[in-house]
Amino acid sequence: MASSDRQYGIIENIEKHIDQLIMPSEIQPFDIIVNIEKHIKRISPWIPSQAIIGIGKYPIQTILNGIIIDNTGDILPLFIDKSTKEIGNWSQSRLKPYNILGLDTKNDTLLWFHVYRDLIKNDSFIKRLKHKPLDYVSQAIVVASIEDGVGSSLFPLICSQLQMLNINPIALSILPSKVQPADAHFNAFSSLGLSISTGVTPIILIDRDNLENYVGVNRKGTTIKSNMIINYLLELLSEKTTLGQEISELSRSFNIKFFSPILTTGASLRIYGSIENMLKTAILKPLLKFDLSSASVLYVFFRIPSHLKIKLAREKIDLSLANWFQDKVNLKSIYFTDPIYTQDTSDRIDIVMLIGGFNTTKLFTSMKKKINSIKNETLNLGFIDDKEWKEIAESLIKD
Repeated sequence: MASSDRQYGIIENIEKHIDQLIMPSEIQPFDIIVNIEKHIKRISPWIPSQAIIGIGKYPIQTILNGIIIDNTGDILPLFIDKSTKEIGNWSQSRLKPYNILGLDTKNDTLLWFHVYRDLIKNDSFIKRLKHKPLDYVSQAIVVASIEDGVGSSLFPLICSQLQMLNINPIALSILPSKVQPADAHFNAFSSLGLSISTGVTPIILIDRDNLENYVGVNRKGTTIKSNMIINYLLELLSEKTTLGQEISELSRSFNIKFFSPILTTGASLRIYGSIENMLKTAILKPLLKFDLSSASVLYVFFRIPSHLKIKLAREKIDLSLANWFQDKVNLKSIYFTDPIYTQDTSDRIDIVMLIGGFNTTKLFTSMKKKINSIKNETLNLGFIDDKEWKEIAESLIKD
């Protein structure tokens, strides 16, 4: 294998198999050698086909608190932040070296341009990224907190690099809380503007306040609170292996830059009675406040028990969804993708709706107003120039 990280995983796998060999007294040395050879022949190199990439302390610690990190299968978890050592400490030894990528810089990291400039001038970080086992990854789900200098600068850079590697990024950005100071909103605004201006689309927007206030249930009926919905969402998104390709196609076809998720999780068909009733509840707890009537496209998929396959045939689901939305929004396109079927005996249903093309002017105008003072100060000090800022701002707000 070309990657040292992947080689590390293979060697570790071989060692585990050898450690498991039992050498009873009646087995001759020759038999042990034959047994070892058989085990080695059965070993296949671990080649991930997907990646989940957490950027920044908030999403990293959120993902580490979930179970998906312990049930990765063919998914590569990769966590990126300021310090390799800190990420290792957060994981409590659950991660391997190939799961961690730290900036490990002594330079300032408070504001986005401190980090972004350094990364553009020095390609050592990008070289280390390319040494991660990404060769056969076709889809990467990126979850970034863009409120600090590290997350806001790495988000557009990592997504751009994934695109260059022909990996479809599903880019989730967590916007700062309204109570956070102006520098957090300055970083977030700049990060999104940089992303759009460098061709990183689509971006899935999640508001931290809405995220922290979220309450739902999982397929077992257990309550999901606050940011733990991120782990449930990652589980759902990773099961839809065509998501990156399909949502990118939808974005290009209708020039859609931003989406936001509306979810139904663990909804009992017996209790709700219909898909329409599930949608009524879901719309009350979006992960971003926006004007639904201004949206133009919808990407949707269901996860349902296989024993409901006939009762909830895809044609019935599609019609129910279209009927429910027709009085609320004039959509240009609804992209129905194949349901995911589970083998459990429950009647619980998950629905993922990624709604795109809604009006973002109010959102970004409010952010721009809040950051005006810090923006002017950075311009006066020469940290950024007028042309650069104009390009960032006009990517988000058209005059």
